[in-house]
Amino acid sequence: MGEFGFKELSIRNWLEPDNVMRAFATVSSDGRVEHLIGADWLDKVLEPSLSDRVPKKVQLLFEVARGAHAYGYFFYPLYTLAAEQLYTVAEAAIRHRCESLGAPPSLRNFVHKINWLADRGAIREDDREEWHTIRRLRNSASHPEGQAIITPGLALGSLRQIAERINDLFADA
Repeated sequence: MGEFGFKELSIRNWLEPDNVMRAFATVSSDGRVEHLIGADWLDKVLEPSLSDRVPKKVQLLFEVARGAHAYGYFFYPLYTLAAEQLYTVAEAAIRHRCESLGAPPSLRNFVHKINWLADRGAIREDDREEWHTIRRLRNSASHPEGQAIITPGLALGSLRQIAERINDLFADA
């Protein structure tokens, strides 16, 4: 650990798993605790994906965020950057969906775009608040008071949740 509480990169350690990852494990069906290895983590990260109905520009943004999730195994703070990038991906998805449905150009911010889509049924009413939560997280990440560090599990949960929301957004596109 470096003076900031996370791995200090050096030529000797940059391709090694972050020591923090030793604290994370899985429990097998027979109750054995097994430390998480890189390939297992990568399998979990590659599982969430976007539908072919999602615009390619949004898919590209998602792949960058997913890649950062994968490399968090080697540099723990990347989990936070990856999750923050996902909020940007979600906003881009909302913007693209608004454009595809002919939203008026006067809709300039994330909150109004979410509400416009929900009011037209493009976002299920049950999901409106979840989209607003993503928006609030994006706002917090855009105006930090300090360095946030999130856990791999939280990052993976965000990856899954946002992929699902984006896929739902373009389900009938």
